[in-house]
Amino acid sequence: MTTLTAPPTTPFTFPSPRDSPAFFPPTPPSTTTPLLTTTATTTTTTKRKHSSISTAPQPPNYKTLINTSPKITPFEKKVYHLLLTIPPGSFTTYALMSTHLKSSPRAVGNALRKNPFAPGVPCHRVLATGNSLGGFKGKISRKSPDGVGGVDTLIEKKELLRKEGVKFDDKGRALGTPFRGFK
Repeated sequence: MTTLTAPPTTPFTFPSPRDSPAFFPPTPPSTTTPLLTTTATTTTTTKRKHSSISTAPQPPNYKTLINTSPKITPFEKKVYHLLLTIPPGSFTTYALMSTHLKSSPRAVGNALRKNPFAPGVPCHRVLATGNSLGGFKGKISRKSPDGVGGVDTLIEKKELLRKEGVKFDDKGRALGTPFRGFK
């Protein structure tokens, strides 16, 4: 019986810098790649287009972002997870959320004011009791420092809700019943 042994290995070094792969410039990418197909009797070369990878942005996984964010308190995490259960085209109130969380409407509002994931984590779907808009982005309604025109955050909140299908009366209150199906 014979025992086979492998020859001792030594690290490979290039004889000169010109022989090093780093010396040769990279070849520009081509739009097609040669594909070799070998059969018993013939070898054929065909061209194949590179498969295109979709570059469309994927929506973030907000549940994971909420759970892994080090700057969010445990209470804020509960509030943000609860927001994710409100379907588009629906709304709820600070009071209903606070009842579900066994907290206060003000605490819910403070957590929503700090929401770093808006509008993906939809704090705009939370209204005041009576279906009025309440606040948005930590503001009730504000004008620019010069008092002319300005940025009205409530108009922005209302537009986000309208785009989702929420309807409003002539006094700016949302029509319909607030969402209560929290999980």
